[in-house]
Amino acid sequence: MKKIYIALAVLILILQARLLSSDGGFGELFALQEQLKTLEATLEEQRLLNATLAQQVKALQNDHASLETIARQTLGMVKKEEVFIKVIELKSLPLTASPDNKSSADGSRIEESVAN
Repeated sequence: MKKIYIALAVLILILQARLLSSDGGFGELFALQEQLKTLEATLEEQRLLNATLAQQVKALQNDHASLETIARQTLGMVKKEEVFIKVIELKSLPLTASPDNKSSADGSRIEESVAN
């Protein structure tokens, strides 16, 4: 009878070691649960994005004004009588002036006129 108890105890220890090991054990179970949570969160984000895109598609199919807005914003289209004017902002250079080299913020020299 003692041999049966010892054999069962050894079998339980072997099964416990297998359960706690990385091959199909608790560690892998917890890692897979974390991966599942991450994938479910990503899936929910994608579902929200798909819903937003579906609303945009319906709006573009039904409303001419929204189609015109998208064409103007993304493609830069204009009507026949309109003129497109693109405003380019110039970067301002720091103002550095020495007594013999006077320059403005845009880098052009400032000329002094001397009255004789």
